[in-house]
Amino acid sequence: MGLACDKACEILQEMSIPLDISDRPALIKAATTSLGSKVVAQYSNVLAPIAVDSVLKIMDPERPEMVDLKDIKIHRKGGGTIDDTEMVPGLVLDSKSSKAAGGPTKVENAKVALIQFCISPPKTDMENSVVVSDYAQMDRILKEERNYIIGLIKKIKASGCNVLLIQKSILRDATTDLALHYLAKAKILVVRDVERDDVEFISKTLNCQPVAH
Repeated sequence: MGLACDKACEILQEMSIPLDISDRPALIKAATTSLGSKVVAQYSNVLAPIAVDSVLKIMDPERPEMVDLKDIKIHRKGGGTIDDTEMVPGLVLDSKSSKAAGGPTKVENAKVALIQFCISPPKTDMENSVVVSDYAQMDRILKEERNYIIGLIKKIKASGCNVLLIQKSILRDATTDLALHYLAKAKILVVRDVERDDVEFISKTLNCQPVAH
């Protein structure tokens, strides 16, 4: 069995034709042939060019054998058909920009910041409750929370950021209504609840480092 397999590989190697990695039509033809044996064979004319163009976008011409397919992300959306499939040369996020406080929803010449902390008042490490019965103390707490949030947003604005991606937190809300209000005043587009698993892909795509604190 092993000898037969080795001989088959040898024959196939002799039959093979060298392929120019820059020959897009030939690559599409090869991809179409490969998809012919798959469940989506009838859509090979749609998927083959997308597959080829996606790989060519991330390929280093000097090292074509070093392609990392993890650099290509596939988003699945219900309600459409395979004919609706398209390649986006950039970054697509599942989360929409926040419109709660009337902030911007479209930005040109974006300067993106990816943060892994919340723009909301910090909470204690343990489950407990604080009872405040005095109005003066309540006002002081609210004032401290507001100053804390404003301080964070001022630092973000000072960095030149106009698009803010915030990682999803399981401990507390990524932002508060007050934070969204001040971010809108600062003309910063906000995308909340970015999944932890997407942080590495976003960082690599945008060539940026996430800020943890």
